[in-house]
Amino acid sequence: MGRAPLGAHPPGCILRASLIDRMERAGLTPMIAAEIHNMHMQLAFVQSGYGVGLLPARFIARNHSFSPVKVLRPPSFDLHRSVAIVQVGQLGALGKAIELLANGFRQLFEAADTPKPVKTHRRGMPANRRAPRPPR
Repeated sequence: MGRAPLGAHPPGCILRASLIDRMERAGLTPMIAAEIHNMHMQLAFVQSGYGVGLLPARFIARNHSFSPVKVLRPPSFDLHRSVAIVQVGQLGALGKAIELLANGFRQLFEAADTPKPVKTHRRGMPANRRAPRPPR
């Protein structure tokens, strides 16, 4: 896999960063052939024989195409995702809906026996941001 051209997400993607980090630690130099924003386009890149890509296995399983791809599962490659729920300080009427959504996510993560989410509130804390731009 270290010599295969890679169709990767653009810089800033945590999955891309994890993959490149793991490859470099293993002494491999990734050859990024294309930076692709869209999972369907990445799959088309792989199906066309241009190289390999990093896609969710469930996406591959749900895809019903004429050109099946081989899913590689390296034993030492395990990605862990972290999820953060962020919001602006003042939500007005949407505040209650966002709080219900956040609580729903917390319950899902707790049911999946994941590490406890970090919960912080911005209420009562100053927003360390610039003033909003005036409308044009």
